[in-house]
Amino acid sequence: MAVSRAESIRAFALVEGEFTEENGLLTPSLKVRRHAVTAAYAEQIEALYRR
Repeated sequence: MAVSRAESIRAFALVEGEFTEENGLLTPSLKVRRHAVTAAYAEQIEALYRR
């Protein structure tokens, strides 16, 4: 199935480290804490939009 340009992935970044409960990036049920990830990787996320 084809997607529109607005829906397509144009850039991505790999980050060092793991997402764990201990570092606050996962909940006890192993769901991603989106606000924590956004705060921890704000510079990398911003760089994706500056490309």
